[in-house]
Amino acid sequence: MRAHRSLAPILALDPRPHAPRVFAMQFKQNVTNVVTYEAFRIKIECLIREDVVPYRAPRRPNVVSFNEDVGLATLATGTRGEAARKAFAEGSSPGCEGQPAPCGALAALGAITAAYAPQIAAYRARFPVAAKPSEAFLGATDTLVRGFMGTFSLMAKRYKLYILGSTDVAPFIQSSDPTDVATFRDPDLPNASSVYVATSPNIYNEVFMWGPRDVRSEGPDVLRNLVASNRKVPLVPLEEELGFSAGPASGEEAIANLRPFKLPNTKAKLGFATSLPAFVYGEPPAGTDPCSDVSKYYMRCLNQLGANVVVQDEANIGGRWTGPDGDGIEQWQPLSWMASTDRAVSDPSVRFSYNVDAMMVGNLADLDSDGQSAITQRGGLPGPGCHYIGNREFIPGEDETQFQQYAGDRTSFLALAPWVVPDADRSSLREVGAQLAAGSRSALENDYLETALVADLPIPADPNRTGCVTASPPPLVPAP
Repeated sequence: MRAHRSLAPILALDPRPHAPRVFAMQFKQNVTNVVTYEAFRIKIECLIREDVVPYRAPRRPNVVSFNEDVGLATLATGTRGEAARKAFAEGSSPGCEGQPAPCGALAALGAITAAYAPQIAAYRARFPVAAKPSEAFLGATDTLVRGFMGTFSLMAKRYKLYILGSTDVAPFIQSSDPTDVATFRDPDLPNASSVYVATSPNIYNEVFMWGPRDVRSEGPDVLRNLVASNRKVPLVPLEEELGFSAGPASGEEAIANLRPFKLPNTKAKLGFATSLPAFVYGEPPAGTDPCSDVSKYYMRCLNQLGANVVVQDEANIGGRWTGPDGDGIEQWQPLSWMASTDRAVSDPSVRFSYNVDAMMVGNLADLDSDGQSAITQRGGLPGPGCHYIGNREFIPGEDETQFQQYAGDRTSFLALAPWVVPDADRSSLREVGAQLAAGSRSALENDYLETALVADLPIPADPNRTGCVTASPPPLVPAP
């Protein structure tokens, strides 16, 4: 179940009383892990048993942060997902030759839509809305919930952890109504006595965090130990193209969506910022409440609500780590990425103590996910500092002036995952990135690094602890 290129957890420990221990899981997605519900559970449980259990902090909360869209591939679970798994596993699909991404990913979603045609027809009758690519997620609600949420809920209770990750899913209930069971039951599970049924056609990119014990006695079984959740706002263009719905941008609903979770028996208040929101600060005019429009001032609102730990669950979907950033400009992405992980702990207008950025890696169809997981700390740490790959210096004419402040070694890094190869000049790194990318047909295609960062997060932060805890990447030996 291990990824071919894997590395033991990187430890940045400072075991003080009441300091939570955080695990940033750099998870490599792979369609072989979603052939069955059991396959996904085994993959997640193996990571927990190897990278979490041996390092759990006794008598303190342990928070395991998986990634944005860690539940995405479970869409292709089971017999109905076979065609989608094939499409996800290939760098391109028939008819997508020469077409830009996400042609292949949309073809995979088309396979899901076809496989779930009866369920989608039933939902269309309930929710008469226009057809869009997100219907694949709506039709597969029972599969997504059963695979992703069922696994994470179980792992949190089995290993007495707080576990979080996100997926793209509609609001749902658990139903034992015979009509619902007959309509939405997975044919691979003929004896299922209940099913998870969407109650809205809206699909949200939503992060969920489960705790070690049930906190409610009613509602869907997979949500009874859920302690926090957050719907992504704003969305990236790909999510808008798929027809996803953004979380609330204003009013009491927006504040409730962003409100930090106070981790029991600690001073940590966890605020969630799934990918793009972690970059959204804005410049509210004088006297403007930053929570008046979180689509513009997300991080400033999160700060106002008292968060001191930013949990940036991340899947850099569709963007090579060695390519242009998400704005589509030729800006070196690891440098612009500092405007989230470093800015959270260096910008004087906010007061976050830590940023925990767990990156998902791995290709699905023609979409690449890549990056370096990192945990950063406010105030700077001893030593010369470190940097993401390619960030050793600012390159005029290639890099935007606004990112010059982030170039070079930075003392904000508490722990940093290595990339697939050591740092080098950008042209060399781009060559490796091109080989990793979907459809490259290289021996290194999809051979990303799977690892974890483990760090204690005392509050107030300890400015004298060791910074830049990292490791060397494994040898660049192609998978057999």
